[in-house]
Amino acid sequence: MRVTALCRRTAGPGAALAAQYGARYHAEAAALIADPDVDGVVICTPPSTHFEYAAAALAAGKPVLLEKPMTASLDQAERLVGLAAGSEASLMVGHSLRWNPVLLQVRELWPQLGTVRLIRLAQRLAPTTLAWQQDIGQTVGGSVLLTGVHLFDLVRWFTGAEFISVDSRQRQVLNPVVEDQFLARAVLSDGCWASMEVSKHTQSRACWLEAVGDDAQLQADYLAGGVLLRRGSAEERFAVSARVPTLPAVLSDWLAALQTDAEPPVSVQDGLATLQVVAACYRSAAAGGEVLI
Repeated sequence: MRVTALCRRTAGPGAALAAQYGARYHAEAAALIADPDVDGVVICTPPSTHFEYAAAALAAGKPVLLEKPMTASLDQAERLVGLAAGSEASLMVGHSLRWNPVLLQVRELWPQLGTVRLIRLAQRLAPTTLAWQQDIGQTVGGSVLLTGVHLFDLVRWFTGAEFISVDSRQRQVLNPVVEDQFLARAVLSDGCWASMEVSKHTQSRACWLEAVGDDAQLQADYLAGGVLLRRGSAEERFAVSARVPTLPAVLSDWLAALQTDAEPPVSVQDGLATLQVVAACYRSAAAGGEVLI
């Protein structure tokens, strides 16, 4: 692949970046999508624009790599699934944590756990510095939508199961308009319990995973690196680095899927499933209890 064109809403930096890569600068997304030299479109804009841009690219018959969350709402996700089904072009969602080396090691070890009864995923992040995430006119959700989708997708990816119900609590700590902390507990279709939490108000970072199975359990740090597998009194450590950029691998696998006409590694149906959990989390918080997906 090579960069042929880019669109950025601030013209000066956009034109400079385009010149850096020898690409054409477009002031409007529609012009980029219509550009005959553009064969595929990567959308990494705020979620409020995802549906509009992805729908336009699919209508133009151009494959899409779409940042997570796939859309701003469940309704938009359902509509985008329909549009993708009627398009000759494919859509892949950029759930990039699937390419994290630590989490790839976890997935390789997963069968050794036996029946998994409990999964816990937690991310501790610094407060956002992006103005649009603190502007009620631009953002369409907080930590549940913007970060939680990563965790919801990982739970499905590891287990192969679907979410049945969720009980979620959210609050605003530092963000003035949307939640920047949430805790969600879910029941999966295979009976496993999942606990997922995000705190986006601390001045430090951490990303942890724990899984408890009948035969073994594991712990993983997918920010600092490393996996610990426990079987009985035995411990096995895997010194896997997490300091590997995931986006080159995401782009490579997207290209491979396009070249072989294969299903994208993260499909539009995967994107829809995460938005179903997002919607349930918000419904649960409003109702103050467990809701069905």
